Amino acid sequence: MIDTTRTVSFPGLSETLKADADAGAAQVFVEVGYRAEMGRVAVEPYAGLAYVRIATEGFAETGGAAALTSDSTSFDSTTSTLGLHAATDFNLGEAKATLRGGLGWRHAYGDVEPSSLVSFAGGDSFTVHGAPIARDALLLAAGFDVAISPRTSIGMAYTGQIGNSARDHGARATLAVKF
Repeated sequence: MIDTTRTVSFPGLSETLKADADAGAAQVFVEVGYRAEMGRVAVEPYAGLAYVRIATEGFAETGGAAALTSDSTSFDSTTSTLGLHAATDFNLGEAKATLRGGLGWRHAYGDVEPSSLVSFAGGDSFTVHGAPIARDALLLAAGFDVAISPRTSIGMAYTGQIGNSARDHGARATLAVKF
């Protein structure tokens, strides 16, 4: 459920506009890989395919002359991914550690820019564009885990997607305790 409140304010007009609508997302994906041991390093080439559909029902804002309306919209995206994961275990003093990395390429098919057709009451329709998905993106991953006891480990990881017009970087720190 999406509930929005938007304020329009400029000389001669001040309105608070509200709308609500339902939206949903569905994703189906499959990934296959083959893990091979090469000495102390494990490598896993992989291939994946994903389909995502996002659908939003129509809405009509209330609250004034600047209220927008829109019919229902949907956005479908299909991507394929080819890449390689690698990992190696080593001792860090008395602790066991794992170093991981990954490199991949993701390609998006079809339309990569979500959009909606909206209009003001009694006015012509116009298109609002969302943030586009990169047609092609380099996928990067790096991280490590250290077992500080038989039941506890700590870790750090980086993930990144780098495309022509989009960048997405993330970092994660973990503390895992097994009961």
